Amino acid sequence: MNTTLRTSLAMLALSTAILASGAAAAEPAASQPSASANIAPIVSSPQASAIAIEIDGTLLPGAAYQAHGGEATMLPLRAVAEQLGYTVKWSQADHSAIISKDDMSAAVTAGAKEYGVNGSSASLPAAPELTEGQLHVPSAFVENALHATVAISAGSVSITTQAQQPEQPVQQQTAQTTGVITAIQDDGKYASVHIQGVWPDGLVLKVSEDTVYQRADGTKLEWPDLRLGMTVKAEHSLAMTLSLPPQTGAYTLTVLDAELPGELLGTAGTIEEIRTDEQGHASYLVKGQGLTDLSQNDIVLRLSDDTAIVDKEGKPVEPGSIEQGTKVIGFYQPVMTKSLPAISQAVKIVVETELPQQP
Repeated sequence: MNTTLRTSLAMLALSTAILASGAAAAEPAASQPSASANIAPIVSSPQASAIAIEIDGTLLPGAAYQAHGGEATMLPLRAVAEQLGYTVKWSQADHSAIISKDDMSAAVTAGAKEYGVNGSSASLPAAPELTEGQLHVPSAFVENALHATVAISAGSVSITTQAQQPEQPVQQQTAQTTGVITAIQDDGKYASVHIQGVWPDGLVLKVSEDTVYQRADGTKLEWPDLRLGMTVKAEHSLAMTLSLPPQTGAYTLTVLDAELPGELLGTAGTIEEIRTDEQGHASYLVKGQGLTDLSQNDIVLRLSDDTAIVDKEGKPVEPGSIEQGTKVIGFYQPVMTKSLPAISQAVKIVVETELPQQP
């Protein structure tokens, strides 16, 4: 075989080997399913290059990305939360996660802007997304729920915890509100009490298994001990819904009444008439709407020396300042006469109109 022929055969063999090698290398890649094929649902995928995340100077393995036309920066929830010291529990059934640390607990769900934190609800600028098998949340969740500062630049996200900012004052996380209980709700899943008013007025305090119930002297109480008409001091979250009435999570409910009342009925309305008997005891004819199924819309409330007359915060009100037309919420014994309107003994009168208080 001449030199030219041998050279040609060698080149042909080399070319064949190269082509075969390329085909063998390409086949597994072509036949292998994408990493996301078995992940459902994938709500979104990064639309721009990955953005590095740094937490208190430590570079995080995960990455952030811009979504919704650059209006939201999405962060990997588990990686960020665990680096901040939180525990994350994932529920595959409803694609939700519970994030907790100490006395804080928050819950987010893929595709839902609304999230819960310590029994109250709030809203995010964008819904959390399942991206490549990881739940990503907007940076606002890290700031508002996980209490960290997020600084976003073109190519990085810097997260700083409050512990790294000792020179800045720590924002108060709770508030205290005092009021008379006008409604108690418990459907077996969610429970709450309404204070400082009825229907759209006042404040709704959502309770949880962590809420503490007690008397003013520290004596422990339980949820079933709460009664309509009780005056309570609530320590609650600063975060509130924008609903009417606003709602927030209660940490502690302290009953301020010296004596714990039994079951009471309640009527919210206007004093249509003030009567005085021969012994000098006054009675109020209240016309309005009952607060419970057994409560009366129209009721005559007899006052005694033990009847408490207070404002919406439970502070004493001068009885002589009450007149016809005053708006009140009356709480009374369930024992009533069969007359129309019925007559009952008043336990507590909450004055909704601004009146002079007792000195």
